[in-house]
Formats: sequence, C-alpha cells, structure tokens
Amino acid sequence: MLNRAFYALVALSFTLVSFASMAHEGHDHSHPSAGLIHLLWAAPVLIVGAVISYKLRKKQLEKRNKDNG
Repeated sequence: MLNRAFYALVALSFTLVSFASMAHEGHDHSHPSAGLIHLLWAAPVLIVGAVISYKLRKKQLEKRNKDNG
C-alpha cells in the first residue's frame, strides 16, 4: 500500500511541477520568473505531503513495535 501511495505522490508531483501542463492563455511559462513562481506554489504542497507521509510512517512503525513488543 505504501508503494502505491508513493507512486501516486510521485506522479502527482510531476504533474504539478510540469512546465507544459495545461497552461491557459496568458499563463506564460517562458517568463524568467515562471519557475520561481511555480516553485513557491508547489513547495508548500510537497512539504505537506512529506510531513503527512512521515507521520503515517511513524505511526505504522509505532504500531508494529507495539504489536511485536
């Protein structure tokens, strides 16, 4: 299950950071600041994803240790 979630997160992150994905008219991806603007938007999403996955992993390990100990 964790592998499926990881692959889904990787696919989602590629979609979010793709410079060519579904840009609407007036959405200029060739502007020099476009990368920075998208990074500033996507970074919090990636950080939240990392925090959630860390907490889920920690909870799984605690449960495994409780069951084995």
